[in-house]
Amino acid sequence: MFAPVRYIAWATKFYGKVPLDLASSGIPHATWSDLGVPEPALDDHGAYGEFREALAVYNDVPIGDVVPALGTSHAVFLAYAAMLSPGDEVLLETPGYEPLTNTAQGLGATVRTYERRAEEGFAVVPERVAAAVTPRTRVIVVTNHHNPTGVNVPAATLRELAAIAEARGAYLLVDEVYAPFDDLPEDGVFRGSARKLGANVVAVGSLTKCYGLGMHRIGWVLGPPEIVARADSAVVATAGHLPLAHSARGAVATRHVGRLATRAKALFAGKRELAEQWARTLPNARWSAPASGLFGLVTLEGAGDILPRIEGWAGEHGVLVGAGSFFGVENGFRLSWATQPRDRFEEGLGKLTALIR
Repeated sequence: MFAPVRYIAWATKFYGKVPLDLASSGIPHATWSDLGVPEPALDDHGAYGEFREALAVYNDVPIGDVVPALGTSHAVFLAYAAMLSPGDEVLLETPGYEPLTNTAQGLGATVRTYERRAEEGFAVVPERVAAAVTPRTRVIVVTNHHNPTGVNVPAATLRELAAIAEARGAYLLVDEVYAPFDDLPEDGVFRGSARKLGANVVAVGSLTKCYGLGMHRIGWVLGPPEIVARADSAVVATAGHLPLAHSARGAVATRHVGRLATRAKALFAGKRELAEQWARTLPNARWSAPASGLFGLVTLEGAGDILPRIEGWAGEHGVLVGAGSFFGVENGFRLSWATQPRDRFEEGLGKLTALIR
């Protein structure tokens, strides 16, 4: 059984519905005209193959590594379905993104965790991961950038995790939907996919967060042949096939994503630095200090569960941040500079300063 995702229910209630939304974690919605290309032919069955080919080019991997999906959430489901059987164990990071837990449990897996600690900059410590592995571990999972802290996981660390998994006959699953923010590819090729770091590495992503195409659900799974075959089977078993219009739009959007990368860079330029300067002025607070991306985590020492306060800030003062309690950090919040122009972002930070103090 798939349990309700508390975070998504809360986000649906609040995100985009307050004047100063500093919680939403994706580039503002891009229209088809932002791509600057004509609407594709939606009835051309060749779009299925063209979409896979376009995804392979974008991710700089062989076409045989690619399974299209309806956004990253669907890609996570397909990847888990391809790797897990009931009773298998999934090893997940904490703090962490709730749907990664719920989806694994819904497929009959047991979820165990390893810590990413604030005092260590929320880094992944491979030795800690290795110590948490059991004979039933089938998948080790990491988000990169880490959700909710925005911290990057170096390629060397991902290779270590892949080796830990391989030694036990397991896979490393990397949710890399935010990874292109390290260097948004204006030439339309993302060269940093973790899929290329090991034969047992499976990666999932989409054009949702970095490029503003969330409503089009252009996602994918990248993996070795056995995972691709099983993920394709999961698509057939659950949907028959993906919509033809999805593939047609996905192929065109993926080929021209460099234009959206340019747009995205202009939308968030300079705001991460502003957020960092602001966060470091707060008393009794810790900042996750992401080097790039759209969000970071603020934790307030000794504050307890601040979810009621966050909801109060939204309702009474019109400023919203992402409640850390949904990620396992009750005394923290995810601060995003994704959707607001610089002046409005500064206004929101000013309100938060007064509310926090």
